[in-house]
Amino acid sequence: MSRALFPILALCAAALAAAPPAVGRERGLQVGAAAPEFLIDTLDGISMTSDFHGKPAYINVFATWCPPCRRELPAIVQRAKQYRDRVVFLFVDEQEPSSRVKSFASTFGVTPVAVDLGQFGATFNVQGLPESIFIDRHGVVRSVYRGTIPDDVLAGELAALVSDSASLAITEPR
Repeated sequence: MSRALFPILALCAAALAAAPPAVGRERGLQVGAAAPEFLIDTLDGISMTSDFHGKPAYINVFATWCPPCRRELPAIVQRAKQYRDRVVFLFVDEQEPSSRVKSFASTFGVTPVAVDLGQFGATFNVQGLPESIFIDRHGVVRSVYRGTIPDDVLAGELAALVSDSASLAITEPR
């Protein structure tokens, strides 16, 4: 019987050896790789996709109930005004009622805003709130910042995107 199992074991070993390593891989989102494709509708009824028409993009994933999200938004809104002609900004709320998100967006001056029903968060492997995703003009994920992004880090990442010199990094606050 052991001879009968040998070909099966050899085939399994070959398959495992050929499989790409799982270490360092994140479902859907990889820094240094093309951003996952997505389609999401904003509260204004505009469909947004992963095609940013040759511009770099900044995506902020948040929720209205999230205190760290509320703390970082004023600085992000200021940077959005500063970079509005050079970077596409997208704010994605995680799974809340549209009416609540509209009121919140109006209060903070956040636009464009989309409400994720779960697919965006799964595709981008969102691991917590807030989360910042930086995509270069070629559609490559350059950086992900998990947690409240300090304004100096945001400014540096946006400047790097605009100058096309963004480095690759996943950053979590210490």
